[in-house]
Amino acid sequence: MMQIPLATYRIQFTAAFDFESAQAIVPYLAELGISDLYASPIFTSRKGSTHGYDGVDPLQINPELGGQSGFDALRQDLRKLGLGWLQDIVPNHMALIAKIIC
Repeated sequence: MMQIPLATYRIQFTAAFDFESAQAIVPYLAELGISDLYASPIFTSRKGSTHGYDGVDPLQINPELGGQSGFDALRQDLRKLGLGWLQDIVPNHMALIAKIIC
């Protein structure tokens, strides 16, 4: 069942603040009464991206942020403490280019 977020905390993921860094503050966020983590784009973006809106692969979680395993570990910690996840996506920044062969 989906619940309406009561209090969100936005995290801007970068190589310098990755999933492991976020894990370190999850207990504190729970103590503050945060209900949901609101995440900047986490799919693979241009190397060294500081915002994630310059995506290059919308099918893979960015290895610079910790990849799938780092994401899974963070989500597990959030679930243990009852926090949800809101994912920021901007579809026009993640456009797929297709070549039509006639």
